[in-house]
Amino acid sequence: MLTICATTISFLIGNLVTNKGAINGIVNVIALGSSFLCGAFVPMEWLPDSVLKIAHLLPTYYYISTNEALKTIEEFNFESLKPLMGNMAMMMAFSIVFIILANIVSKRKRVID
Repeated sequence: MLTICATTISFLIGNLVTNKGAINGIVNVIALGSSFLCGAFVPMEWLPDSVLKIAHLLPTYYYISTNEALKTIEEFNFESLKPLMGNMAMMMAFSIVFIILANIVSKRKRVID
């Protein structure tokens, strides 16, 4: 799910920016920034509540939250996987939003050109 989400973010960035050097910089800032804010480099337990509230606005948070939940699951059944399905649904929702935004940007670029 995160791969799909990352692909749609890349598609959006590619539609927004035409300079290849700028695309690399933007992708690095987004990838590393979301990783730091969401707990990829620092455990989520150590992050302040204000940072975690901001992290809820990023798809990486739901990926890391799913990984953290997987560490504690002892039995795989529908009830134990239900919170993970919610996280995957959120990542899919982010992907859909990014696709819609990319299509809007693409359509506006075609009208301008």
